[in-house]
Parts: sequence; C-alpha cells; structure tokens
Amino acid sequence: MVFKQPPILHNEKGALRTVGFELEYTNVSIEDSAQLVQELYGGIIQKENRFKQKVTDTKLGDFTIEFDLTLLTEKRYKKVFETFNLRLEDVKIGNGTLEDEVEETLRSLVGKVFPNEIACPPIPCTELAEIEKLREALYKLHAEGTQSFLTNAFGTHINVEVPRQDVGTLLTYLRAFLLLYPWLLEEGRTDLARQISPFIAPYPIEYVTLVLNPGYTPDLDGFIIDYHTYNPDRNRPLDLYPLLAHLRGDLLMQYTKLGKVKARSAFHYRLPNSSIAQPDWTLAQEWNIWVRVEELASDPGMVEHLSKEYGYLKANTLLGFETKWIKRIRNGYPKI
Repeated sequence: MVFKQPPILHNEKGALRTVGFELEYTNVSIEDSAQLVQELYGGIIQKENRFKQKVTDTKLGDFTIEFDLTLLTEKRYKKVFETFNLRLEDVKIGNGTLEDEVEETLRSLVGKVFPNEIACPPIPCTELAEIEKLREALYKLHAEGTQSFLTNAFGTHINVEVPRQDVGTLLTYLRAFLLLYPWLLEEGRTDLARQISPFIAPYPIEYVTLVLNPGYTPDLDGFIIDYHTYNPDRNRPLDLYPLLAHLRGDLLMQYTKLGKVKARSAFHYRLPNSSIAQPDWTLAQEWNIWVRVEELASDPGMVEHLSKEYGYLKANTLLGFETKWIKRIRNGYPKI
C-alpha cells in the first residue's frame, strides 16, 4: 500500500511538511530494537539507561527507544527510597545493585501493560515509505501489538507538521477531525481495549459543540484557554498540547498538571492501533486514514457546511446519531 500525499505538501516557509511516527509494541527488547534501527538506517547507539536508548545521526535523524513508563525511564521510583536516605545504586547485590533488582521487578510487573516505544524522527511526508521498513522488520522479529493481549491498549502515534501556525488553520483542522471522528473510529477499527482506556478519551460533547459552532472564532490565547478548560490532560485522540506549547510555551507553563510536554509544530494524532503483529497491517493504511482529515481541512467551506449539518442532525436525533453521521461521511461531500 502506498502512502497518500496530503493536499497541502509544504509548510508556510515552503519546505516539505514532516511526519514522525511513534510505534508501541512488546516482545522485542530495547537493545534489539536499537540494533534494528542501526541496521536499517545507520547511526550511533547511545544507552541512557536500561530502559532508554537513542540511535543518533542516522540517515533519517535521531530515534529514541524506551520503555513507555516514566516511572522507570526517568527513575521516579528512586524518590521514594531517597526520602529514607537510601541510594539504591550504592547497595551491591552479587554482580549488580539493588537498583537493578528493583527495576527488574517493576519491569516484570508492568511489562504486560506498558509497551516499548520507538519514536522516529520527523521526515518529509513524501518519504514515509522509509519508516515502513522499520514496521516490517519489527513484524519479522515477532513484535506484539494491540491485538496480541486483551489489555494491550497500544497505539501508533503520528506527529503531523501543521501547514500553517495561525489559529484559523488550527481551528479548521480540529473541526475536520471532530467531524470525521466517528468515521475514523470505524475505519481504523480502533480496538476496544484502546477505546475504554484513558489514553484516547473522546473530546467532551460540550467542547465539540463549542468548536463546531461556526460563530466560534477565538484568538490564539482564547483557543488555548478553552482547549485546556475542556481538556485538562493529554489523553485525547488528537492531542494539541505539543503544538500549543510550541506556539505559546509561556501560557502552557501555567498548566502544571500536564506532565512533560515536548513542544513541536505538529498535531499529535493518537487514535490508531499498533497492529504490528498482523501480517496485512501497514503504517500506510493508518496514515491514509489521517489524510482524509487533511483533505477535509483543505476545504474550509465544506468544513463549515458539514459543521452546520452535524449540529442539525445531532439536535434532531434521539438515537443512532453516530451511525447516521458515519453514513453521511461515507456518502462523500462534493464541492459546494
């Protein structure tokens, strides 16, 4: 399957827009994953700790491979012991330390719930087939993904550079995403474990209603304040906090309960499964579903038209709204 191209290829500076993927999986170690990246793309392996490695200076850029739990990657568990003046790394046990023992115990306890993750560097949207090589190689190493275990709420995240950074563009893309959201869930066959997990909680209906109101025209600060008021955490299927941190980092610093937010000029699309163990799955199919959002967002007139349709149907449907709206989307929306 080929990677479709978005209708807007270049950013406001005239450069090709970039896309980065984050792949979550188990059953392939961090060490083996780092070696795999190096074999595919070159570079230098840098081991930060047993739960996090980087492969830098590859032909694509820098990769990060880590166990997706900050309790371990950032060694937050050590603060508990430090309150008792106990330095785990100083306590020797055989050939290792008490720190090694504690980390291995924690890893074994949460290893079935939290995955490893490869964060790929952003690359031009015309070269995404390069990352498909990584997906294929992980499959051959028997990596396990969303469908491999009932509780695996693993995802494939796509970081898509915005074409422009004005609030009008942000609002149009968000509206396009919200209008397509029921279809995206169905088309992507979003796994039940992921849907009931807290990681991709849908936007509150009150916020959807606000944003899809054609009269909603906030400035950037108002947009950010409203977004945080209705979505005071990162766990949305389209996480805007990295983009908002890039645009107004000073304002985001006031929101202290978000955790670590990496600022970047990109939408953080979190909805897709990680079907890495499925022989017929490719990154292209998840990317191509996202491109439908791109295509709708490139037509602001249609976004406004569908927003009005959405509001009317929602107000006049007692049961089965999502089924009716998905049918509407599948019927297409010719130019108006």
